[in-house]
Amino acid sequence: MFIPLEGDGLVSIRRIVAMVRHENETAIYLRDGSLLATGFKPETLGKRYNAFCKEARANAAPLRAQRNGGKKK
Repeated sequence: MFIPLEGDGLVSIRRIVAMVRHENETAIYLRDGSLLATGFKPETLGKRYNAFCKEARANAAPLRAQRNGGKKK
């Protein structure tokens, strides 16, 4: 899954090693050694991730129902 950042930016949670809040920004350390910076607090990033997942499940529900012949799983 992905965490939405500013604008259209996304980062895969599988790439994240650590998130560290320092003053007015959060440093996101990635597995490849690179670093992203965001103005969001880690708590806000968690909320954005949860909202993104909820929206993705809602958007997938009609496709899932169509694929399963109208049966819910």
